[in-house]
Amino acid sequence: MEIRKILETDLSAVVTVHKNSFKDFFLTKLGDGFLFVYYDSIRKNDNALLFGVFDNKELCGFCAATTFSRGFNKKLIKNNLLSFFLVGIRILFINPISLFRLYKNLSKNNPNVVDDGEYAELLSIGVSVNRQGEGFGKKLLFELEHELKLKGCNKVALTTDYNNNNKTLDFYNGMGYSVFYEFLAFPNRKMYKLIKYID
Repeated sequence: MEIRKILETDLSAVVTVHKNSFKDFFLTKLGDGFLFVYYDSIRKNDNALLFGVFDNKELCGFCAATTFSRGFNKKLIKNNLLSFFLVGIRILFINPISLFRLYKNLSKNNPNVVDDGEYAELLSIGVSVNRQGEGFGKKLLFELEHELKLKGCNKVALTTDYNNNNKTLDFYNGMGYSVFYEFLAFPNRKMYKLIKYID
């Protein structure tokens, strides 16, 4: 088993793991093309981390994160505008409402809570469905925290569903994450933002 950075040649496998791990999630419904551009943009970003855990060269899971949350998604799109524009044209014809929803959810926060975004953020973590229960999720989170410490980050946040999500919440609570606040993602999806201090 090895944990290493995701290469361009690994992106198709990342997309496959994402789709199988998050079948009914919004980003998955945007299609393979969008997911490929999204993860490729993260891979090339200096303020981001994208790595995977491999067993016999098979991708068992991956983790995507940014070292600085505030404004990251908007900057990611701006820095890869042509790629997102081209994939966005296809989405526009198939499901134009999705683009509006994507725009509305670029910032995830509660207007009644002070959130300066000055923390690292776990953007996505997925484990292949046939390798779940083998501890790969924990290995990826431990590696993420190690890499973030090396980069001088002392806290990391993530978002996850509020409803019907006890297994995931128990996992993150067991890893030291606690509730920062609740918020509503567009159009009406109740979410938690969790945070962990890693210094």
